[in-house]
Amino acid sequence: MAALSILAIVSGCSSRNSLVRQGIASVETKPSNKVEILWTDVYKEGEDIIVYGAVRRRSRTSHPLKTHVAVTILTTDGRILREARTPDIYVPRLLPGKGVNFRRFEIRFPDVQGNFTVQAVVHSG
Repeated sequence: MAALSILAIVSGCSSRNSLVRQGIASVETKPSNKVEILWTDVYKEGEDIIVYGAVRRRSRTSHPLKTHVAVTILTTDGRILREARTPDIYVPRLLPGKGVNFRRFEIRFPDVQGNFTVQAVVHSG
């Protein structure tokens, strides 16, 4: 019984509660012609909102591709609350079956209250 309690405490501490699944946030994504957003989610950590996800290139090329993700937080009526962008992300070549071919991103926003929409847009060169 004690081992089960410890397991519940440990797993509870490391879990992230998705604000999208709770209906507090919604996410809109827009890929570029060269890079797509595989997934995006939003969660709260302390007073911060964390937007995180992963990007992957859409086609095969022989070199890494430099990109970034611009993220905007909007109120439900479309007013901009916060804007930020990731540092440059170097997305590896797309080689099916040859390891990880995506890169993760994360952006923190302080003090976002109420329901909101996250827009994530990929910009690639």
